[in-house]
Amino acid sequence: MTTTSRVALLSRIIGTDPDARRRLDEAGIEIAVDLPGYDALMAGPDGVRSWHAVLADVDGLVVGLQPVDRALFDAAPKLRYVLRVGTGLDNVDVATAAERGVAVANLEGLNADAVAEYAFGLLLAAARRIPEADASMRAGRWERFGGRHLGGRTLGLVGFGAIARAVVPMAHGFGMDVLVHRRTPDPAADAAAGVRTVGLDELLTASQFVSLHVPLTDHTRHLIGPREIGLMDGVVLVNTARGEVVDEDALYQGLLDGHVAAAALDVFTDEPPAGSPLLGLRTVVLSPHNGGYSDLVMRRTAAAAVDLMIEHSDPAG
Repeated sequence: MTTTSRVALLSRIIGTDPDARRRLDEAGIEIAVDLPGYDALMAGPDGVRSWHAVLADVDGLVVGLQPVDRALFDAAPKLRYVLRVGTGLDNVDVATAAERGVAVANLEGLNADAVAEYAFGLLLAAARRIPEADASMRAGRWERFGGRHLGGRTLGLVGFGAIARAVVPMAHGFGMDVLVHRRTPDPAADAAAGVRTVGLDELLTASQFVSLHVPLTDHTRHLIGPREIGLMDGVVLVNTARGEVVDEDALYQGLLDGHVAAAALDVFTDEPPAGSPLLGLRTVVLSPHNGGYSDLVMRRTAAAAVDLMIEHSDPAG
Protein backbone atom coordinates (compact mmCIF):
# COMPACT_ATOMS: atom_id res chain seq x y z
CA MET A 1 0.00 0.00 0.00
CA THR A 2 1.34 3.41 -1.01
CA THR A 3 1.57 5.87 1.87
CA THR A 4 -0.51 8.95 1.08
CA SER A 5 -0.11 10.75 4.38
CA ARG A 6 1.80 10.52 7.65
CA VAL A 7 -0.22 11.55 10.69
CA ALA A 8 0.17 12.01 14.43
CA LEU A 9 -3.07 10.56 15.79
CA LEU A 10 -3.68 11.73 19.37
CA SER A 11 -7.29 10.59 19.62
CA ARG A 12 -8.42 7.66 21.72
CA ILE A 13 -11.77 7.66 19.93
CA ILE A 14 -10.17 6.96 16.54
CA GLY A 15 -7.20 4.98 17.77
CA THR A 16 -9.34 2.36 19.51
CA ASP A 17 -11.94 2.02 16.75
CA PRO A 18 -11.07 -1.06 14.60
CA ASP A 19 -13.10 0.12 11.62
CA ALA A 20 -11.46 3.54 11.68
CA ARG A 21 -7.98 2.03 11.81
CA ARG A 22 -8.85 -0.33 8.94
CA ARG A 23 -10.06 2.57 6.78
CA LEU A 24 -6.90 4.54 7.50
CA ASP A 25 -4.75 1.56 6.53
CA GLU A 26 -6.70 1.09 3.31
CA ALA A 27 -6.27 4.78 2.48
CA GLY A 28 -2.50 4.54 2.94
CA ILE A 29 -2.49 6.88 5.96
CA GLU A 30 0.45 5.99 8.19
CA ILE A 31 0.21 6.64 11.92
CA ALA A 32 3.53 8.17 12.99
CA VAL A 33 2.53 8.14 16.65
CA ASP A 34 -0.72 7.36 18.48
CA LEU A 35 -1.98 8.61 21.83
CA PRO A 36 -0.18 6.01 24.00
CA GLY A 37 3.00 6.76 22.07
CA TYR A 38 2.56 10.49 22.58
CA ASP A 39 1.97 10.02 26.30
CA ALA A 40 5.14 7.91 26.53
CA LEU A 41 7.15 10.55 24.66
CA MET A 42 5.90 13.36 26.89
CA ALA A 43 6.65 11.34 30.02
CA GLY A 44 10.19 10.61 28.84
CA PRO A 45 13.34 12.53 29.70
CA ASP A 46 13.27 14.63 26.51
CA GLY A 47 9.50 15.24 26.53
CA VAL A 48 8.63 18.05 24.14
CA ARG A 49 11.87 17.64 22.15
CA SER A 50 11.00 14.02 21.32
CA TRP A 51 7.47 15.04 20.37
CA HIS A 52 8.74 17.79 18.10
CA ALA A 53 11.09 15.32 16.41
CA VAL A 54 8.06 13.23 15.39
CA LEU A 55 6.26 16.32 14.12
CA ALA A 56 9.09 17.13 11.73
CA ASP A 57 7.86 14.47 9.32
CA VAL A 58 4.04 14.56 9.59
CA ASP A 59 1.56 16.30 7.32
CA GLY A 60 -1.49 15.69 9.50
CA LEU A 61 -2.19 16.14 13.21
CA VAL A 62 -5.30 14.84 14.96
CA VAL A 63 -5.79 16.02 18.54
CA GLY A 64 -8.23 16.03 21.39
CA LEU A 65 -7.31 18.65 23.99
CA GLN A 66 -3.53 18.57 23.49
CA PRO A 67 -2.09 22.07 22.94
CA VAL A 68 -1.34 23.07 19.34
CA ASP A 69 0.75 26.22 19.73
CA ARG A 70 3.23 28.23 17.67
CA ALA A 71 6.14 26.08 18.85
CA LEU A 72 4.37 23.01 17.51
CA PHE A 73 3.84 24.64 14.12
CA ASP A 74 7.53 25.60 14.09
CA ALA A 75 8.42 21.93 14.64
CA ALA A 76 6.11 20.68 11.88
CA PRO A 77 7.15 22.30 8.58
CA LYS A 78 5.27 19.71 6.49
CA LEU A 79 1.99 20.05 8.39
CA ARG A 80 -1.01 20.59 6.12
CA TYR A 81 -3.94 20.12 8.49
CA VAL A 82 -4.97 19.93 12.14
CA LEU A 83 -8.14 18.09 13.09
CA ARG A 84 -9.60 18.65 16.54
CA VAL A 85 -11.74 15.65 17.49
CA GLY A 86 -14.51 17.35 19.45
CA THR A 87 -16.05 20.76 19.95
CA GLY A 88 -14.14 24.02 20.14
CA LEU A 89 -10.70 25.13 19.03
CA ASP A 90 -9.47 26.86 22.19
CA ASN A 91 -6.42 24.55 22.35
CA VAL A 92 -5.35 25.40 18.78
CA ASP A 93 -3.42 28.52 17.77
CA VAL A 94 -5.73 29.24 14.84
CA ALA A 95 -3.95 32.48 13.94
CA THR A 96 -0.59 30.75 13.49
CA ALA A 97 -2.27 27.97 11.50
CA ALA A 98 -3.71 30.55 9.10
CA GLU A 99 -0.33 32.27 8.88
CA ARG A 100 1.32 28.95 7.91
CA GLY A 101 -1.44 27.89 5.52
CA VAL A 102 -2.44 24.94 7.70
CA ALA A 103 -6.10 23.91 7.45
CA VAL A 104 -7.90 23.57 10.79
CA ALA A 105 -11.13 21.66 11.32
CA ASN A 106 -13.13 20.26 14.20
CA LEU A 107 -16.19 18.06 14.60
CA GLU A 108 -18.59 20.66 15.93
CA GLY A 109 -21.90 19.29 17.14
CA LEU A 110 -21.26 15.58 16.60
CA ASN A 111 -21.05 14.87 20.32
CA ALA A 112 -23.85 17.24 21.36
CA ASP A 113 -26.34 14.53 22.30
CA ALA A 114 -23.76 12.61 24.33
CA VAL A 115 -22.61 15.70 26.25
CA ALA A 116 -26.20 16.77 26.87
CA GLU A 117 -27.06 13.37 28.34
CA TYR A 118 -23.94 13.48 30.48
CA ALA A 119 -24.64 17.00 31.71
CA PHE A 120 -28.10 16.01 32.82
CA GLY A 121 -26.74 12.85 34.39
CA LEU A 122 -24.25 14.94 36.37
CA LEU A 123 -27.06 17.25 37.44
CA LEU A 124 -29.03 14.29 38.78
CA ALA A 125 -25.96 12.81 40.46
CA ALA A 126 -25.16 16.06 42.28
CA ALA A 127 -28.77 16.97 43.11
CA ARG A 128 -29.70 13.56 44.51
CA ARG A 129 -26.23 12.86 45.98
CA ILE A 130 -25.93 9.55 44.15
CA PRO A 131 -22.09 9.27 44.37
CA GLU A 132 -22.27 9.81 48.15
CA ALA A 133 -24.88 7.05 48.51
CA ASP A 134 -22.76 4.69 46.42
CA ALA A 135 -19.59 5.44 48.41
CA SER A 136 -21.44 4.98 51.70
CA MET A 137 -22.73 1.54 50.78
CA ARG A 138 -19.32 0.43 49.54
CA ALA A 139 -17.97 1.45 52.94
CA GLY A 140 -20.44 -0.90 54.61
CA ARG A 141 -22.96 1.69 55.77
CA TRP A 142 -26.73 1.98 55.20
CA GLU A 143 -27.55 5.68 55.21
CA ARG A 144 -30.09 8.04 53.66
CA PHE A 145 -29.03 11.08 51.62
CA GLY A 146 -31.61 13.82 51.28
CA GLY A 147 -31.30 15.39 47.85
CA ARG A 148 -32.85 18.17 45.81
CA HIS A 149 -36.02 17.55 43.81
CA LEU A 150 -35.94 18.68 40.18
CA GLY A 151 -39.61 18.87 39.21
CA GLY A 152 -41.22 22.30 39.57
CA ARG A 153 -37.84 24.04 39.79
CA THR A 154 -35.82 26.09 37.33
CA LEU A 155 -32.80 25.10 35.28
CA GLY A 156 -30.69 27.94 33.91
CA LEU A 157 -28.67 27.23 30.77
CA VAL A 158 -25.73 29.57 30.17
CA GLY A 159 -25.23 29.38 26.42
CA PHE A 160 -27.71 27.89 23.99
CA GLY A 161 -25.84 25.93 21.34
CA ALA A 162 -26.52 22.38 20.24
CA ILE A 163 -25.69 20.81 23.62
CA ALA A 164 -27.86 23.16 25.66
CA ARG A 165 -30.75 22.79 23.21
CA ALA A 166 -30.54 19.02 23.63
CA VAL A 167 -30.76 19.42 27.43
CA VAL A 168 -34.09 21.29 27.24
CA PRO A 169 -36.41 18.31 26.54
CA MET A 170 -34.70 16.34 29.31
CA ALA A 171 -35.41 19.14 31.77
CA HIS A 172 -38.99 19.46 30.56
CA GLY A 173 -39.37 15.71 31.00
CA PHE A 174 -38.60 16.19 34.69
CA GLY A 175 -41.12 19.04 34.96
CA MET A 176 -38.52 21.82 35.12
CA ASP A 177 -38.81 25.36 33.81
CA VAL A 178 -35.87 26.47 31.68
CA LEU A 179 -34.21 29.88 31.50
CA VAL A 180 -31.52 30.65 28.94
CA HIS A 181 -28.76 33.26 28.79
CA ARG A 182 -27.25 33.90 25.37
CA ARG A 183 -25.76 36.88 23.63
CA THR A 184 -28.34 37.04 20.82
CA PRO A 185 -31.95 36.53 21.98
CA ASP A 186 -34.40 34.86 19.59
CA PRO A 187 -37.96 35.10 20.97
CA ALA A 188 -39.48 32.92 18.23
CA ALA A 189 -36.93 30.15 18.81
CA ASP A 190 -37.42 30.49 22.59
CA ALA A 191 -41.16 30.00 22.23
CA ALA A 192 -40.67 26.95 20.03
CA ALA A 193 -38.22 25.42 22.51
CA GLY A 194 -40.26 26.30 25.59
CA VAL A 195 -37.56 28.46 27.19
CA ARG A 196 -37.15 32.12 28.12
CA THR A 197 -34.01 34.20 27.49
CA VAL A 198 -32.91 36.43 30.39
CA GLY A 199 -29.80 38.30 31.49
CA LEU A 200 -27.09 36.35 33.27
CA ASP A 201 -27.77 37.96 36.65
CA GLU A 202 -31.47 37.13 36.49
CA LEU A 203 -30.70 33.56 35.49
CA LEU A 204 -28.31 33.08 38.40
CA THR A 205 -30.73 34.50 40.96
CA ALA A 206 -33.85 32.73 39.63
CA SER A 207 -32.43 29.25 38.95
CA GLN A 208 -31.97 26.42 41.43
CA PHE A 209 -29.86 24.53 38.89
CA VAL A 210 -27.35 26.06 36.45
CA SER A 211 -25.59 24.28 33.57
CA LEU A 212 -22.80 25.89 31.55
CA HIS A 213 -22.65 25.49 27.77
CA VAL A 214 -20.46 28.27 26.35
CA PRO A 215 -17.20 28.02 24.42
CA LEU A 216 -14.03 29.32 26.04
CA THR A 217 -13.23 32.79 24.72
CA ASP A 218 -11.77 35.96 26.17
CA HIS A 219 -15.36 36.97 26.93
CA THR A 220 -16.31 33.75 28.74
CA ARG A 221 -13.09 33.11 30.68
CA HIS A 222 -14.15 33.31 34.37
CA LEU A 223 -17.65 34.23 33.26
CA ILE A 224 -18.70 32.64 36.55
CA GLY A 225 -16.59 34.46 39.13
CA PRO A 226 -16.98 35.72 42.69
CA ARG A 227 -19.71 38.24 41.83
CA GLU A 228 -21.76 35.72 39.86
CA ILE A 229 -21.44 33.02 42.51
CA GLY A 230 -22.51 35.58 45.09
CA LEU A 231 -25.82 35.90 43.22
CA MET A 232 -26.56 32.20 43.62
CA ASP A 233 -28.65 30.84 46.48
CA GLY A 234 -27.90 27.18 47.05
CA VAL A 235 -27.54 26.38 43.35
CA VAL A 236 -26.46 23.04 41.88
CA LEU A 237 -23.87 24.00 39.24
CA VAL A 238 -22.91 21.75 36.31
CA ASN A 239 -19.96 22.46 34.01
CA THR A 240 -19.39 20.38 30.89
CA ALA A 241 -18.12 23.37 28.85
CA ARG A 242 -14.54 24.37 29.70
CA GLY A 243 -12.91 24.59 33.11
CA GLU A 244 -11.77 28.18 32.74
CA VAL A 245 -15.34 29.40 32.27
CA VAL A 246 -15.50 29.13 36.07
CA ASP A 247 -13.16 30.80 38.55
CA GLU A 248 -12.39 27.65 40.55
CA ASP A 249 -11.20 29.54 43.63
CA ALA A 250 -14.50 31.42 43.71
CA LEU A 251 -16.40 28.17 43.20
CA TYR A 252 -14.57 26.54 46.10
CA GLN A 253 -15.47 29.43 48.37
CA GLY A 254 -19.06 29.37 47.10
CA LEU A 255 -19.35 25.70 48.01
CA LEU A 256 -18.05 26.41 51.50
CA ASP A 257 -20.42 29.30 52.15
CA GLY A 258 -23.50 27.70 50.59
CA HIS A 259 -24.04 29.92 47.55
CA VAL A 260 -23.37 26.72 45.60
CA ALA A 261 -24.99 23.70 47.24
CA ALA A 262 -23.26 21.21 44.97
CA ALA A 263 -21.24 21.16 41.78
CA ALA A 264 -20.75 18.54 39.07
CA LEU A 265 -17.62 19.13 37.00
CA ASP A 266 -16.51 17.33 33.86
CA VAL A 267 -13.94 20.01 32.99
CA PHE A 268 -11.24 21.83 34.94
CA THR A 269 -8.79 24.68 34.50
CA ASP A 270 -5.95 22.15 34.72
CA GLU A 271 -6.62 18.66 33.43
CA PRO A 272 -6.09 16.50 35.36
CA PRO A 273 -6.78 18.85 38.31
CA ALA A 274 -4.01 17.58 40.59
CA GLY A 275 -3.99 19.37 43.92
CA SER A 276 -7.28 21.20 43.41
CA PRO A 277 -9.12 21.74 46.71
CA LEU A 278 -12.34 20.88 44.87
CA LEU A 279 -11.25 17.23 44.92
CA GLY A 280 -11.62 17.18 48.69
CA LEU A 281 -15.27 18.29 48.86
CA ARG A 282 -18.08 15.72 49.12
CA THR A 283 -20.41 18.25 47.52
CA VAL A 284 -18.52 18.05 44.21
CA VAL A 285 -19.14 15.29 41.65
CA LEU A 286 -15.96 14.82 39.61
CA SER A 287 -15.57 13.50 36.07
CA PRO A 288 -12.50 13.32 33.75
CA HIS A 289 -13.75 15.32 30.72
CA ASN A 290 -15.86 12.33 29.75
CA GLY A 291 -19.05 13.89 28.40
CA GLY A 292 -18.63 13.01 24.74
CA TYR A 293 -17.70 9.36 25.29
CA SER A 294 -20.89 7.43 24.53
CA ASP A 295 -20.66 4.34 22.34
CA LEU A 296 -22.82 5.62 19.48
CA VAL A 297 -21.24 9.07 19.39
CA MET A 298 -17.71 7.65 19.55
CA ARG A 299 -18.39 5.52 16.47
CA ARG A 300 -20.01 8.47 14.68
CA THR A 301 -17.09 10.71 15.58
CA ALA A 302 -14.45 8.22 14.49
CA ALA A 303 -16.15 7.76 11.10
CA ALA A 304 -16.44 11.52 10.50
CA ALA A 305 -12.83 12.10 11.55
CA VAL A 306 -11.53 9.42 9.19
CA ASP A 307 -13.56 10.95 6.35
CA LEU A 308 -11.76 14.25 6.93
CA MET A 309 -8.35 12.60 7.28
CA ILE A 310 -8.82 10.80 3.96
CA GLU A 311 -9.96 14.02 2.32
CA HIS A 312 -6.87 15.86 3.58
CA SER A 313 -4.49 13.03 2.70
CA ASP A 314 -4.64 14.18 -0.92
CA PRO A 315 -2.24 17.15 -1.25
CA ALA A 316 -4.47 18.51 -3.98
CA GLY A 317 -7.56 18.21 -1.79
